[in-house]
Amino acid sequence: MEDEKIVGAEATTQENKDVETRKTLDELLASNKEYQSEYDKKVAQAMNTRLENERRKWEEEQKNKLAEAERLAKMDADEKKDYELSQWKERAEKAEKQNAINQLKSETIKQASEKGISLDFVNTLNFEYETAETIKSKLETFEKAVKKEREVAINEYSREPAPQTGNRVDTVDTNNMTYSQMEEYLKTHPNAKI
Repeated sequence: MEDEKIVGAEATTQENKDVETRKTLDELLASNKEYQSEYDKKVAQAMNTRLENERRKWEEEQKNKLAEAERLAKMDADEKKDYELSQWKERAEKAEKQNAINQLKSETIKQASEKGISLDFVNTLNFEYETAETIKSKLETFEKAVKKEREVAINEYSREPAPQTGNRVDTVDTNNMTYSQMEEYLKTHPNAKI
């Protein structure tokens, strides 16, 4: 009879735990739904903002195109030719400027590689605002910096160890030394011959 009571008490305890677990899960699911709905609202708001910005850009482009078309429609033949000619000149000037920038960059890269200057230095230059004279002076500065770095590296690499002074023994009799004594001796005399 007592076994049945113990089994019944254990079953009741397990049922209580199951009920508590279900309540906890239900609470977690409810809070998760709240977070999900907040997240969905924020995502929707961000998308709407982005779409609105893109729509404004498109409308502005359309207004500019319409204004351009109206301006062309009001012009007579001579004015249209003058306007088109000015547009062509503007595009030609932009192309010439870009061509000059490309040539300047190409020549700078060529000179830099001849002088052993890394292209990382060349990439720091803004060729749109540079002239041949300013680039020449900057390349000279870069070259000096590179030479100095090379000298430091060479000096560091070729540095000889300082001469040892004091009691220096090249060979030692290890027959009477223990392993720990030999290890200690080698730590203090790394160039010793055994």
